[in-house]
Amino acid sequence: NYDLYCPMIDARRMEVFSAFYNSDNHLVREIKADIIDETSYKNELKKKVLFFGDGSQKCKSIINSKNAFFLDEIYPSADHMSELSIYRYNKNEFEDLAYFEPFYLKEFVVGNKK
Repeated sequence: NYDLYCPMIDARRMEVFSAFYNSDNHLVREIKADIIDETSYKNELKKKVLFFGDGSQKCKSIINSKNAFFLDEIYPSADHMSELSIYRYNKNEFEDLAYFEPFYLKEFVVGNKK
């Protein structure tokens, strides 16, 4: 068993989108973009942390801690959204699409065409 669970999505270069959840699946640290280096997640790694997702692959060689564990078989996929969607549907929890705004963790910057 692990104390914290950290899903990670690769955000290019040495950056990942991540969050931390406890064993009850409650959000412990909000979702944000993190630049990964040797000091990343020092506070969280005082406990056992399971890192997973395509962003965790690049962290394996950088995050060196006896409390860091990595699971290679889990990747983000829309396949897993159906269970969450049905749950929200059954509770009549719908988004008002007229006022819905996507949640972007970073500003989108358009580059010059090469």
